[in-house]
Amino acid sequence: MESTTKVQSIRGGFKAEREFGFALEGRFPGLDLSGVDTEGVAMVVEISDPKRLNLHQLSRVLVGAAKGGVKTAVIDFQNKGLTTAVPLFNLFAMVDENARLKELRKLEKAIRTGV
Repeated sequence: MESTTKVQSIRGGFKAEREFGFALEGRFPGLDLSGVDTEGVAMVVEISDPKRLNLHQLSRVLVGAAKGGVKTAVIDFQNKGLTTAVPLFNLFAMVDENARLKELRKLEKAIRTGV
């Protein structure tokens, strides 16, 4: 039985899909789910290439998931073998902060180079 309800492939170095919370233990054995809500649906974000990760697109997907009632995010770095589960709001806050830092770095570079 397939437990995935919706897959969203985005050009931006990641794939996002919704997964039932009760199916997370079977899909990610050994994952610590003690600090997250597994009662409803979770957002699984698979990142294939962190260097190509589009933070703006990821932020939009996370906002849409939050509007749909998703409370848990599982981040899976496929090539690194790293997987973690966090509350969706915490992931959104980290993504938003990193997007802002990226914009500030671009502005700083433009000021330094005079462009």
